[in-house]
Amino acid sequence: MDELCNMKAMWVELNERVSSLEEENRKLARKVINQNFKSTQEKLVRKYSIFIALSLIMVLYMPLFVCFSPFLVEKYKLATIIYWVLFFLLEAGVDIYLRYRISNIDIYKSSISDIAKLAAQNWRIHKIGILIGVPLAFGAVILFGLLLDANIFLIYGMIVGGVIGFIVGLSQLKKFYENYKFLQSQDYME
Repeated sequence: MDELCNMKAMWVELNERVSSLEEENRKLARKVINQNFKSTQEKLVRKYSIFIALSLIMVLYMPLFVCFSPFLVEKYKLATIIYWVLFFLLEAGVDIYLRYRISNIDIYKSSISDIAKLAAQNWRIHKIGILIGVPLAFGAVILFGLLLDANIFLIYGMIVGGVIGFIVGLSQLKKFYENYKFLQSQDYME
């Protein structure tokens, strides 16, 4: 009978240890989940912050450049300034909105499916912003090209800058896509 009581006591002790290990594993899993999510969230917030800063710098820089550059013709300066300022304010506005939405996700209050839905909505808004922004950017480049008054060296410089900008833009778009795909796939739960 003593053996039965000893076995029962050992069984209770083992059960307590297993329960304790399960709770510890849950805590560690939650910590990893939170770190993965926070890391992705911080990357997106940082990227949007950089793009907001660049857009706002361009709002200030482009009018100064257009007004004081000796290489540009007077004819289209005002139209170019207005267009560029509105373009960069629009881009900054979209980025501010998306940054706000991403930074306000609280993993402790939101369900995983709500986070995935919000990430999908943000990615959709981001793509709409691109679909609106790219044609507007081409308009800005055309207006700027008119300011160059057929100065072939400046036009070549604009083309090279455009190609470099396009390549950088695609690489950044890929990084945004990967971050949003990660949040939508709920892989930070694994």
